[in-house]
Amino acid sequence: MKLDRRDLLLSGPAAFLGFQLAESLRAQAQNAAPVDNDVVNFWVRGMGVPANTIVGGERTRGRQTGPTVSDYGREPLFLHHDPDTDSLITTDQIPTQKLLPAGATDVSFQLVRMRLNAADDQKFKDYSSGGIYVDLQQAPAPQTSVLQDVETLASSVFSAIFPQGGAKSSGGKSGGGKSSGGGKTGAKGNSFFAPQAAASSPAGGAAVPLQQAKQAQSITLPNGVGRTSFACFAKDRKKTLFGKFVDVFGELAASPMLSYLPMLSLPAVGASTLNAVRSLVGNLQAHGQNQQWILMSPPLDVTTTAQGLQNAPDAVRLRPGNYVAIPKEQSDAIKNQLAKLKVLDGFLVPKEATALDVYDAYPTAAPGVSYITLSVGVQPSKKKAG
Repeated sequence: MKLDRRDLLLSGPAAFLGFQLAESLRAQAQNAAPVDNDVVNFWVRGMGVPANTIVGGERTRGRQTGPTVSDYGREPLFLHHDPDTDSLITTDQIPTQKLLPAGATDVSFQLVRMRLNAADDQKFKDYSSGGIYVDLQQAPAPQTSVLQDVETLASSVFSAIFPQGGAKSSGGKSGGGKSSGGGKTGAKGNSFFAPQAAASSPAGGAAVPLQQAKQAQSITLPNGVGRTSFACFAKDRKKTLFGKFVDVFGELAASPMLSYLPMLSLPAVGASTLNAVRSLVGNLQAHGQNQQWILMSPPLDVTTTAQGLQNAPDAVRLRPGNYVAIPKEQSDAIKNQLAKLKVLDGFLVPKEATALDVYDAYPTAAPGVSYITLSVGVQPSKKKAG
């Protein structure tokens, strides 16, 4: 696939370096370790990555297979912390009048925290790292629009995440083997994680802090309508392209690699470059097999306006505030608790909890679910049309 190098250069030197490295690693993959066919199918058939840009993708042509049934259970269900009731609701319960009425909107999103339930936490600890990818893109212009030939824009981020203690510092050997909570790290202790007691609690797993507020992504959505995609997975770094990719960015990091390492943050790229980003992530996840889905979702419609909802009635409704993404297969574990929970400091906690209670309260709140919290900002666009 031809990459728009101007987009990459405008996105920053890390993005340009990332794709140069990816092209080199992908060439090595042709005769390297096997790939995970279910992962390849997800990126080719679910995400629309051209088959010839992902190793093993050509073999998906003509096949009706895709991710397994259990993988589909890892599609996200989005919940919203309703400030009016101070409880959780599903996004389809957000009243239409709480959305902006119409027009273009500026949307920002920040990945705040990831908390795994005990079962997922145990699986995650069996791997040495993981990856998280999310994008938000503008909806294609209608076929009748005079702007239909204008390429839509997207904002995306791809980062590495590490369980219990993270990876070793950029100044040390990263090894890439499996690690556990007791492994040595470049940081002292687990100061960037929730208390150790929470990690060992049978009620819930460890929590991983994600983006800082200054790392939030943003994009303008014409008519307030767009699409979002999500992929979060645990991955063994040993003898994989993902491990090599992480090592390079770990060496470049200004601080030790702890729980979250941004690798490619692209604030505004065209559709062709977005496909290249997805191809890169798909290749890195599939190579060497040995991965585990945490959350995964092909593109979903989103809307920030009541007018947009008329054209996309099933879209995820977005208003300013906090959101929680959980695997759909775990919805039974939280459905009877929605009225009793809220989001505080990126954690699910009981409604009566205060800021002083967060770290004591979150391990036992919704213990059966794994989740990622997001902070979303929505406002009328300040950019002039055209």
